[in-house]
Amino acid sequence: MNLILKIWIWITFLRNKEQLPTESKITNPKMEYEEMSGAFIWEDEGLWDVRNHHLAAAFKYVIHHRMTLIVGPDNDVDVMRSKKFDKKIFKMAKKHFPHWIGFNESRCSYNPELADRILRIKKVADWRLKKLFGEDY
Repeated sequence: MNLILKIWIWITFLRNKEQLPTESKITNPKMEYEEMSGAFIWEDEGLWDVRNHHLAAAFKYVIHHRMTLIVGPDNDVDVMRSKKFDKKIFKMAKKHFPHWIGFNESRCSYNPELADRILRIKKVADWRLKKLFGEDY
């Protein structure tokens, strides 16, 4: 199953090369929680602006792995598929979209302040999801 998914993602990346922004047109872009991946994007990254929903679906693994880089190895953040798989897709995306604004070092490196904010937002989002489905704590 992972091989088929990996091939599909690779084809999606090939078909959508050069379709993501390389620089921001926003002075201070907001970070937003993306519920389907349980990760975060910045509003200037263009992932949800592209008309191809396959690219956004493939990038779930990329942005989720990127979140683990931001929060650091000491924080327990779940994975989309597996740490190894998510990391491979992240590296694949960097090869196909090397200048994408989402790969700027400031968005892919450990940041204690941002990590704290991300973990707090995730905790609230997880609580809301559990509440929605009526799960007890």
